[in-house]
Amino acid sequence: MHATVEDDGVLTYLVDDNNRLLALDVPPSGSGAHNLLEVIGQFYDVGRLEPEDPRTKDLPFDRLAVSILNKPWPAAGELPVLVATATRIAQETAAVTLRSLALNPELYLDQLVTVTGRFRGRNLYADLPQAPGESRWDFVLISANAAIWIIGREPQGQGFDLDVQARSDTGRWLEVTGSVRMHAGMVLISADQIALADPPTAPERRVVSQAPRIGLPPEVIFSAPLVDDTDVPSDTTVRIQFSRDMDSDSFQNRIKVSYSDPQRTNQSIPNTGEMRFDIAYRARNRVLEITFQEELTRFQTLRVDLLEGITATDGASLEPWALSFFVGR
Repeated sequence: MHATVEDDGVLTYLVDDNNRLLALDVPPSGSGAHNLLEVIGQFYDVGRLEPEDPRTKDLPFDRLAVSILNKPWPAAGELPVLVATATRIAQETAAVTLRSLALNPELYLDQLVTVTGRFRGRNLYADLPQAPGESRWDFVLISANAAIWIIGREPQGQGFDLDVQARSDTGRWLEVTGSVRMHAGMVLISADQIALADPPTAPERRVVSQAPRIGLPPEVIFSAPLVDDTDVPSDTTVRIQFSRDMDSDSFQNRIKVSYSDPQRTNQSIPNTGEMRFDIAYRARNRVLEITFQEELTRFQTLRVDLLEGITATDGASLEPWALSFFVGR
């Protein structure tokens, strides 16, 4: 981000036109304002972590909570902190790039821009912490150490048809023209045109930051229907809520649905491999939705398995988990 630095003699803050963010490991201003800085680092909403989370090790989040909030640990949203890994004086540039958009999105809101970057699929490499959830075609475009979501059009055109789930397509470069939007703190480009582009002649320059810290394993904290629920409607949608932000791509091919009754004499009951369903991950609520393409068979027990390989956004693994319920009406 681009911001000026303010400090009160103890704490340091990054300040722009819209935000005032507590920051660690940023050189203090000395007095009052500082030159405009470009700051790269790891953002934490401390209240969404547990005090024993390994990512909090060696970071003074507990002391900050006591001194600022007068409580031992914050709630979600109460203590946002940026831990800086690199800082430098910001350089103004006239050219519109992914980097300039990511650093100063307010300068380009509702404007038509053209940018070039490398296709990264539906955040296949966790370049961004959240997803807009606009459509199943949303994808990430990256250049140097800046990444932005592209929405509104599929990544296809003359001579190319890219798959947002395929890492084999992430070597392609695209030129995207569209308008700039902000949504839930994310910078988006609503694409009007997408075309193939040549990679830059000079190698990408990336700022290497600290490796992400792996947190506690995620857990299922709620489901609807409940485990062993009865008299569940045949048109139900299964909803599973998690304790941590999940990697939506990790659900692909790792969900199994089957009827678990030991005796199945009714030939209309589908085999496990024939059950068709759609999944959608609602990042805002950490909820996975499973919608069945056909009504469930009544008076049968349905089992939903979350298989090994499902992970949180930082790579922490979910233990395999199962939900069974009885379809009664």
